[in-house]
Amino acid sequence: MTQPIQSLIEPDDLQAVLQPTGEARGMPNAVYTSEEAYAFEREYLFAPHWTAIAFADSLAPGEVRAVDFMGLPILLCRLKTNGEIRVFHNVCSHRGLRLVSGSRQTNGLLVCPYHSWTYGLGGDLKATPHIGGVGVHCVDGFHRADHGLKPIRHHVWLGVLFVNLDGTAPPFEEAVTTVLERYRNLMGPDGESQLRRAITHDGGTMDVRCNWKLALENFLEAYHLPFIHPGLNSYSPLNRHYNEIIDDLCAGQVTTTFDPDLDRDDPLPLFNGWDPDRRATGEYPALFPNLLLGFQANHVFGMIVSPVSPDSCREEFMIFYAGDEANDDRYLRQRKSNLDAWTAVFNEDIEPCERMQIGRNSPGYRGGAFSPVHDVCSHHFHQWVAKHYLAVLHDTSAGTA
Repeated sequence: MTQPIQSLIEPDDLQAVLQPTGEARGMPNAVYTSEEAYAFEREYLFAPHWTAIAFADSLAPGEVRAVDFMGLPILLCRLKTNGEIRVFHNVCSHRGLRLVSGSRQTNGLLVCPYHSWTYGLGGDLKATPHIGGVGVHCVDGFHRADHGLKPIRHHVWLGVLFVNLDGTAPPFEEAVTTVLERYRNLMGPDGESQLRRAITHDGGTMDVRCNWKLALENFLEAYHLPFIHPGLNSYSPLNRHYNEIIDDLCAGQVTTTFDPDLDRDDPLPLFNGWDPDRRATGEYPALFPNLLLGFQANHVFGMIVSPVSPDSCREEFMIFYAGDEANDDRYLRQRKSNLDAWTAVFNEDIEPCERMQIGRNSPGYRGGAFSPVHDVCSHHFHQWVAKHYLAVLHDTSAGTA
């Protein structure tokens, strides 16, 4: 039997999160372990915002793919004719059957396996066999145009497909204006158009036994580099990282140690418009709620953190390079080396995240503490989460007063 979220979370614990970084506590254990918090966050942290759900380039023309996002069945489609992506709730309009399972190519039609109602990839209802009796496929008063698949707002940026589940978010470009301006200035005005998914050694997927928030918190701080990533710290040391709060929805680490000429024999091509004064800059922001990003002068990566349960998540990352040339065979070794390096770093993060999850079951832990120097960005994320909880709990208590 589930409990109301109010009985699991003390408002005083949330207020403690909002204190200055060196004085604050982190979010209470229940938000990492309970089914109630998991359901709450889908409705109040994910649904109202632009949520990363897939990499657009992974969806082939004519492909349909079922995605389960925190229990919500979603359908991704890419039209064969013009390559446009469409996103729908993955349910037949007749009796609510999940329309598509898995991923597959289509002939442009989606046929419900229950009663054979048939949809186009644009979501339009095209056929309703026997709806008016055997051999009668239309009926007075029923208009197919009113019963197509229900669309979900979506947007593609940096090769990432975002959705707004409840339809209330501002347009994407408006919601993340500060972020877009920052990275367009860094990459150059045509940087986004130069992005090319690596044709080999393009990314990977990791299943991690921790709450999705712990994966973000870990990414947001460099404090652990000397202890968890000694190899990375040897050429990108902790003392060359600094915290950057970009806006309410975005924060992360910046380093000045990235070397785009690391492969001296044949370095990867650079983005044409990359700021020449910031050639050695690497920026590693998280865009809340669930996208991790890495910007370097010769490649960009994205990592989507998808919640699977209160104590597990899936991390899927993809690497993009600067222009078509980077996908030439001559750069095969460089692409492999780059993927191997990032995969090693990401894998090193798994054990501490999983051990933090175990620690969230201890009554001896009540949110912990933050370094006032190194934990600024992870604390910023905690505050973003806490404010969402407080807003809803305040409205609930006001409504019952």
